[in-house]
Amino acid sequence: MLIDVTRHFDEQQRELDAGVDAALLTHAHLDACGGLPALGRWLRRRSRRPLPVYASATTIAAVRGRFRRLDHCEFVALRPGQRRRIGPWTVTALTVPHARERRIPTFAWRLMAAGTTLVYASDVARLTRELRRFVSGSAMLVIDAAMWRRSLFSHLTIDRELPRLCEWNVERIVLTQIGKTLPEHAQLRREAGKLCRRAGPAHDGLELDLGPSR
Repeated sequence: MLIDVTRHFDEQQRELDAGVDAALLTHAHLDACGGLPALGRWLRRRSRRPLPVYASATTIAAVRGRFRRLDHCEFVALRPGQRRRIGPWTVTALTVPHARERRIPTFAWRLMAAGTTLVYASDVARLTRELRRFVSGSAMLVIDAAMWRRSLFSHLTIDRELPRLCEWNVERIVLTQIGKTLPEHAQLRREAGKLCRRAGPAHDGLELDLGPSR
């Protein structure tokens, strides 16, 4: 399962030799959906049928208005809280604060299978009680870490929020959406670990093993 189809999909496709069965879109900004044309070229080279792409109805409408050719996508609109089975996974979405535009609602995704749970929340402006409930009991939370010691209305300032996140009922916290204000990787790993021993930064090519959740 592919979460977001980024503008760097031509690089990401190297990790998809085994194929992909579905895509989940968090929102309609280009960093989340800008690779949809490249996904089409990749699928057509493999003579693949249209790929199921799950998102909010508003996101689907925005994506359709942005790209001219999307015949390789079989869009499936999901409402927040609605469950859908995709292979062994059960997926659910929660609307989280991110963009100011009403036409850009943003989802965090919860994926559950075989006793383990992953929550992916790459674009979050602020932490909410709803998000805390949504991630509770997860083996892993992948969370927005765009800002460090600076504020931006659409993203978390992660050094300020990590101590609070560390109180949440989640076994491991992985930082993504890492912005230019953050320290270089080795220092970020140390600094994040000081703020929360269960937290650390992601990096390109990272592979993670989802152990059983509590």
